[in-house]
Amino acid sequence: MNQITRKWRPSMPLVVSIVCASLLAVPVLTTLALQIGTNRLVNETEASLIKQAAIYAGAYAVAFEAVPPEAEGPIPGYYLPPPKRIFWSATSRTFRPLLNLRQDVVEPVRPDPVPTTEQLDPRYLRIAPGLGALADNASRTTLSTVVFLDHQGIDLLAGEAASFAAVPEVQQALQGDVGAALRWRSDAGSRIRLAALGGGTGFRVMVAYPVISHNRVIGAVYLSRTAPGLSEYFAGERIAVIVLVAVTLLSAAVVGTLLVRTMLRPIRALRDQSRMVANGGHSELAPLSHYGMREIAELGEAVIIMAGTLSRRSKEISIYTNHVTHELKSPVTSIMGAAELLEDGDLSDAAQHSLIGSIKTQGQRMDLLLHQLRDMTRSREGMRGEAGPARAMLPEIAGLDISLAPLDAILPLSVAHGQTILAHMAQNARHHGATRLNLDWDGRTFRLSDNGEGFADIDLGRLAEPFFTTRREDGGTGLGLAIVVAILDLYGARLTSVTAPGGAVFEIAFG
Repeated sequence: MNQITRKWRPSMPLVVSIVCASLLAVPVLTTLALQIGTNRLVNETEASLIKQAAIYAGAYAVAFEAVPPEAEGPIPGYYLPPPKRIFWSATSRTFRPLLNLRQDVVEPVRPDPVPTTEQLDPRYLRIAPGLGALADNASRTTLSTVVFLDHQGIDLLAGEAASFAAVPEVQQALQGDVGAALRWRSDAGSRIRLAALGGGTGFRVMVAYPVISHNRVIGAVYLSRTAPGLSEYFAGERIAVIVLVAVTLLSAAVVGTLLVRTMLRPIRALRDQSRMVANGGHSELAPLSHYGMREIAELGEAVIIMAGTLSRRSKEISIYTNHVTHELKSPVTSIMGAAELLEDGDLSDAAQHSLIGSIKTQGQRMDLLLHQLRDMTRSREGMRGEAGPARAMLPEIAGLDISLAPLDAILPLSVAHGQTILAHMAQNARHHGATRLNLDWDGRTFRLSDNGEGFADIDLGRLAEPFFTTRREDGGTGLGLAIVVAILDLYGARLTSVTAPGGAVFEIAFG
């Protein structure tokens, strides 16, 4: 019987897990890529606004400090504590990204400034026109919206006094920190739209930057700008996008090929083999060229074993049918002939007794034959048992002396099976004139030798064949050793006859 090559194959749970992970990874990675890309654009916009704000804040502070001091009072604004004074007095300053689209909530639209009764300090009124002109000129290039606030959060360029002090990022700036926020655009409202998040055009980046003068926060610069869309980014990264799409398509093709190769083709081939078995083509099966997964390989091996078993059983049934028909034909013919002679009634008492004896003898032979056939069938369909002591398996045969070495030998046979095997072997030895049977066990091979007539060399290879017997005239059925072989098959053991002078020798090899 052909055997499937043993090699590593992925298991079905592993293949299913890989496929599921791949399917789950596509939307996850796509969403993550969109978020990472948009977040990167948000951070770049934030960094750009902070740099612009620093320039505006520097111009603001210079203009404020340039106002003639004779008509001015003390410098207004929040006085910085020591840690913040050290930071803003340093020769260089760096800012880490303050916004993270994957963690921060997009806030509602920036609220309108709240009217206030507070008035701007005259110094702010004097510098406001210059700051407004600076913003108009710069915004044409920066595309950013800028609002200049005093230390109270009042818009320097508003027609009427209005304050942004209630806005959280402005509050941070007026306390000496850089404030930042993501806010929906007025035309997007508060709706969370995937297209807006993916394109980065549905919200604005807001940055409030403090204006420092003489260690006081004299005001703030409030800038905003819409983050560029991913389409603009992809336009500059066209090659990378093409590579990403190609890799995605390749991954899908690999997953599809994996499923076809590891599951679809082997299963279809096994389906065809199963149909062949169902149609009686047992002996035509061969291992597939590729099984894909370990479970399918095991299934394929089971199909081949099943086919081999069915083929062997079919052949055995055919052989047994032919032999049984042949073996039963002779006694049936004898019985029928004797019955016909008895029906004539013109026989002497001695002849009648002879015919009746013949019928009885042939009937007993038929009963013995059927009994042994039933034993052989039961042996093939039985279950192997636990190892047992050889002494408990020894039969008692009149005129046959049986010796065992060693006496405490444990055979890999159940006691019941061992008794059946040794009974047939001992009867076979006794029928061939043996008076002594020696049993030797070396741990792997069980050797049986007797001092009987032995067998001709030409017959040694056929002794275990069903219905083959050298003593047919004495009533032998040829099923004794066949029953022994059937039982040994359950244990994976093999019976062989060995050429030896002065008797018969059999060896039972256990794997």
